[in-house]
Amino acid sequence: MTFLYTNMGTYLFVRHGESNINVSGTLSDETDKNPLTETGVKQARRTGEQLKGLKFDGIISSPIKRAYETAKIISEYVNLDVKTDNRLREIGLGNANGHNINEFVDELYKNSHITGDMRKKIEMEDWDKLISRIKDCMNDYNGKYIFVSHSDPIRAISSYYLGFAENDSYGIAIKNASMTVISENNVLCLGAINLDNKIKLLFR
Repeated sequence: MTFLYTNMGTYLFVRHGESNINVSGTLSDETDKNPLTETGVKQARRTGEQLKGLKFDGIISSPIKRAYETAKIISEYVNLDVKTDNRLREIGLGNANGHNINEFVDELYKNSHITGDMRKKIEMEDWDKLISRIKDCMNDYNGKYIFVSHSDPIRAISSYYLGFAENDSYGIAIKNASMTVISENNVLCLGAINLDNKIKLLFR
């Protein structure tokens, strides 16, 4: 895949905190269901604490409840209003929506990623289309932004800038409330739980 454009912004992608479906292993791309658990709220607060005192131009969230709740918690620490953007929403899950992930993954790799022909069979959103919508979103927010999204969108856009094909990305784990920083087309940290001071300097 070649670059469609060069983006000069700096983006801190945050995956939502733990939700009830993360505990049960259920897949869902529905907007108004599946809130954060008590642990997920604590995770979001922990991430917010790390971002306190840093400067951002905005905080943009997936409209899906678990992401929006995470963004609202983080917004209290960075003093910004949350704006939603549908392009940051969960990957389209097709016929897998509402099912347990272990119905679709290799039995040797429970709670892993849905791969290969299975993705097409259940009509999941195409990987390249997923990347394109995240890139389009980044292009519309040129500055220093927090993007609150989901595991697959963050894994997809990170893989793109790392030069990984989809099949090369399955070892990437984007943990709940973790942080991934992409700046000027480079991945500077990936799925971090603690944000390094060198990264924080980008947002001073």
